[in-house]
Amino acid sequence: MRKSYLLFSFILTSFFCLSQTPKKEAPDKTKSLDEFDIKRYKGEPGDRLIIEINRTSWLGAPSDIKPNWRSLGLNFAFMFDKPIGRSSFSFGYGIGIFSHNYHSNANFIYKLDSTNKTATTILQPKTTQYTTNSYNEKILEIPLEIRFRTKTDTKFKFEFGVKGGYVINDFRKMVDGDGKIRVYNTKNINHIRYGVNFRIGVEQICFTACYYVSEVFQKDKGVNGINMFSFGIAIIPY
Repeated sequence: MRKSYLLFSFILTSFFCLSQTPKKEAPDKTKSLDEFDIKRYKGEPGDRLIIEINRTSWLGAPSDIKPNWRSLGLNFAFMFDKPIGRSSFSFGYGIGIFSHNYHSNANFIYKLDSTNKTATTILQPKTTQYTTNSYNEKILEIPLEIRFRTKTDTKFKFEFGVKGGYVINDFRKMVDGDGKIRVYNTKNINHIRYGVNFRIGVEQICFTACYYVSEVFQKDKGVNGINMFSFGIAIIPY
């Protein structure tokens, strides 16, 4: 009887021990996150130096004023870039200088009123032979931009903004058979400049364009309705 009881106890204990399975550890949620989570990634500042090579021109000039293919401009801008949270957007602001060169057959003429006290600037085609005839402006600008850059190895970018500035220097350059001459401080120029600009591209190369809402001449003191615009290639080293 005692032997039977001991045998029964041994079998029951063995069965109970075998029936106990080790519990699995709860998954560590912190380990389930990837080392790089694109939703949690915060973009780094970029697009801080902008170099643009532009084709520059006027919109709304008289029909007999013909632009020349040599109308090329340069724009340099130094920008701060502030990422907006963990999104693909950022805010850019800074300072720049734009050299706008308009080559054409335009001759700037001052037309005096009946009292000879005020002069109006008009444009007429030049009738003499020339090699170079251009109007040039240097504009100190403050650009403000909203920027979008993808979170990919090869970044696609789209940047749209506004800019405002002041014409710090302007002159007309003429080269003909008699030599070369520069005439500074053209009368009745609108020195306040503001407009819209955008860039679209990949990595360090973008297509860029800008349209100035402000007119070239002061209202009713020059040819009304002339606006500057430009388009070209932007190079963004960093």
